[in-house]
Amino acid sequence: MTSETAEIIIPTTTEQVDRRKSLLQAAFDVIASSGFEGLRTRAVAARASVNIATLHYYFPTKQSLIEGLAQFLSAIFATLHAPPPRSTGRKALDHLRQEFIDAQFYHDRYPELQVVMEELSLRSKRDLAVETALQSLLKSWRFWIETIVREGIAEGSFRQDLDTEKTIPMLMAVLSGRSVVGIAELDNIQQGVESWLLAPGVKEEVELKLQGEKQ
Repeated sequence: MTSETAEIIIPTTTEQVDRRKSLLQAAFDVIASSGFEGLRTRAVAARASVNIATLHYYFPTKQSLIEGLAQFLSAIFATLHAPPPRSTGRKALDHLRQEFIDAQFYHDRYPELQVVMEELSLRSKRDLAVETALQSLLKSWRFWIETIVREGIAEGSFRQDLDTEKTIPMLMAVLSGRSVVGIAELDNIQQGVESWLLAPGVKEEVELKLQGEKQ
């Protein structure tokens, strides 16, 4: 057996799945409280109330732990959402607005998510293993943003002249960069993004529809 295959531990029982999840939660908690510099295997094992041998069984190397953490974060962002906004009747626009609502939701309810993501981002600049794991996480998000953009163009919600390949990274930069300008600017950012993306007449149509539903 090669060293590469020896590092892959696939949980096959409910107990193993739960144990792996608890170890990743512990790694998340350690980074949230002590920063990436505090991510030590013994600290993670202690946080999860297991011995170091148990941690090494599931994650033989620190790199495998970081990769697992990226998957853990991806699952959180895929399943943890704020209550959806009032539907505009346009699926892509609803999905876009959900991204902004989720940003506010994570800031208010789960600030540690932003802390961990920022720690990973900072560390990735000087650690290839972290950079690789972070890019894997961002790849899933990029796919979802691409889905929104293409769906918006197809359904006529977004401008037909949008360059998809340029729009996707710009949207990701706007959504991730809101932590720099502050959460208080989120509404202004959302309005600016919608003014940029929406096809002529769509915003007025949506506003009239929502006003009608309120009456």
